[in-house]
Amino acid sequence: MADASGTPVSQASATLQSIHQDLSKNVDLQQLLSWQKTVRVISDNAQQCIIERSSNLNQIDKSLGILGSTIAGEPKNLSTLRQKLQDTQKNLSGELATCKVLAVASTDLSEQISNKRDALHDKLLLRHDHSIWKQAIALQSVSAATWIDEQHFWLAHNGRSVLAQQNLQISIGIGVVIFVLLFFLRASLAKIIYRTLKLPVLQHNSYHYISLLAGILATATATYFTNTLSPLIALILGTWGGYIFISMLLALALSSSGVVSRHLPWRPQTLRPTLRTLRFIAALSVLGLTWANISPNDPLSPIGPIFFGSIYHLVVLGAVFWLVWQTGDRKSFRGYPLLRILISLALIATAIFAIIGYRNLSYYMFFGLLMSLLAFGMGLFFSWASADFWMHTARKAGRWQHLLRQRLGLKEDQPLPWITWFSAISYAAVWLCVVAFILYAWGLTHTGFTLIGKYFITGFSIGSFHIQPFRWVIAALLLVLLFNINALVQKHLSDHSRIIGHLESGARHSVLSIVRYMGFIIAVLIALSTAGVALHNLAIIAGALSVGIGFGLQNIVNNFVSGLILLLERPIRVGDWIQVGTTQGYVQKMSIRYTLILTFDRTEVFVPNSELISGQVTNWMYTNSVLRLMIPFSTAHDADIPLVKQLLVAEGQNHPDVLQDDPRGIPPTALLLDVNENALQFYLRVYLEDCNKSYNVQTDLRASVVESLLRHNVTLAHQQQDVHIIPSRILPTDGNMVQPTGGH
Repeated sequence: MADASGTPVSQASATLQSIHQDLSKNVDLQQLLSWQKTVRVISDNAQQCIIERSSNLNQIDKSLGILGSTIAGEPKNLSTLRQKLQDTQKNLSGELATCKVLAVASTDLSEQISNKRDALHDKLLLRHDHSIWKQAIALQSVSAATWIDEQHFWLAHNGRSVLAQQNLQISIGIGVVIFVLLFFLRASLAKIIYRTLKLPVLQHNSYHYISLLAGILATATATYFTNTLSPLIALILGTWGGYIFISMLLALALSSSGVVSRHLPWRPQTLRPTLRTLRFIAALSVLGLTWANISPNDPLSPIGPIFFGSIYHLVVLGAVFWLVWQTGDRKSFRGYPLLRILISLALIATAIFAIIGYRNLSYYMFFGLLMSLLAFGMGLFFSWASADFWMHTARKAGRWQHLLRQRLGLKEDQPLPWITWFSAISYAAVWLCVVAFILYAWGLTHTGFTLIGKYFITGFSIGSFHIQPFRWVIAALLLVLLFNINALVQKHLSDHSRIIGHLESGARHSVLSIVRYMGFIIAVLIALSTAGVALHNLAIIAGALSVGIGFGLQNIVNNFVSGLILLLERPIRVGDWIQVGTTQGYVQKMSIRYTLILTFDRTEVFVPNSELISGQVTNWMYTNSVLRLMIPFSTAHDADIPLVKQLLVAEGQNHPDVLQDDPRGIPPTALLLDVNENALQFYLRVYLEDCNKSYNVQTDLRASVVESLLRHNVTLAHQQQDVHIIPSRILPTDGNMVQPTGGH
């Protein structure tokens, strides 16, 4: 019997037993890490074995189920096949049980190793060493011979004084010459590169730094090849070169046109102290890194490096504390006082641990805090730089941007598509790297990252539900891609396609809406399938949601279904003039949930689709846009009726927007439809080709008809009332009614 990787089970069992026995002995962290890796391999192989054997057993069970039980008189080959399958089933069951035992044993042993490693790590971390005062006393007790060796280590090389070596002097001279040449030739270089003799301030400072770096690099190269690169010279050149390089980067980032200045609007007098503090910390950092590479060969090791390392940590912590407290008073960070206090307290605690002798804990917190602050600062810088880059790319009218816009059919002032998505992806990548770096700074090893990667790709189970983050990320990216493809398809159909170009605007809008929603549904289903969600389970989810839909979501579902009916049956379309209740206007937009109506006073009314289906809707433009108008005119009773009718018809025939001899309407007609106590009521009946011109045509016809009637001396009627005065009932001035006389 063998597991999935081919390693014998007996060998794996012996390995686990040996590790379990040695685990009770004194071991170091490296041995524990090696054991944990071995146990993890055995555990993975056992899990793979379980999966394969379980799959094989399921297939054999199905085969035995098909064969059924033994029947008298059955063919011999059928009985032989059944027996063979049963023997294989028995062997696989034994192998499966063995693999399960190995899986359980390796899991338990891995947990024991993790506990042992955590306990050992805590013990080393909390180990109390000599305080900084005792370290100084131990340094004073070093023998004179050791101090002499220390002096020779730093000040002598190849048996001679460092500065007395002629090759070193020549190397320094070479570096100085290169620096001077580049410094005075920077104007010529600027003319070649920038085609100008006058450099901006930023480029001027950059060329100054580059000249220094070139001189230092030339000196270091010459000392290396002449065998004069002593520890002291290496410390000086490494510290100076690293300081110049970091100072150049800080100057570029914090300049008035740099990335940081565009996002942190600090004044120059505010920025200079921060820049000086950053340069000081940079010098200390480069000094520490260079000295760490030289200190193993120091004769004072390990006493000297421990003491000087503690002093170095205290100085760096003080500088970082001052930077945090100084930056916290600035406008951009003033809103986070709690964060500044927490960082300051952590720095103070780290310094106290270094002083009282908890050296390992102090080193751990020192490295974690400084790397976390560095990662956070670099994350801000690169996220800002990424945002500026994509914004600049979207707006810049370069050659490749012009070609891309031309290819995509965009105007020069239109932004490039997908820039937002690229910016979001780069922003997320930057901060994921920041998080990974911070985790590494606080002790997450390569094994931990490997384990995270394993769970990210292979996934993990919560109950009976298996989650694979990698597939969900791919599904999210695929969903974004499909959404953008759907938008491009709609844009192509709307602007360039001949498929729906011949349709009217309302029909095109319906087709585009159906394409949009169908594309959305297809994209979601593809993304869910990619993420590993079984689509047949959606029926169960839909059944569970049906109760909620029946109670709390019925209005939303009603509007949704109504929207589908409106898009398919199209009783109203975009651009139609409709009336719903007291709301009258043009249909601006039709979505799956509501319809947007723009009224004549330019207000926007959102009407739920269910009201358009269940209520009465007047569509003035459903079949065509022809509209009948009945314009009333009132004349006096003594008006010449034939003349008035002739004048009304003539004015209707003279208007260009009125249908004349058209089968869709009747020519202009004058009608006398009412005779009342005040006037003769005439109506001018006309038909318009475009109902959108209704109010303009009514205004024109009323004005022209009134002018024509007045020109022909036809009196326009006004509301009037006849008053008959009875003299016998006139009230006297004293208010008493005169009594009637006789029979009156």
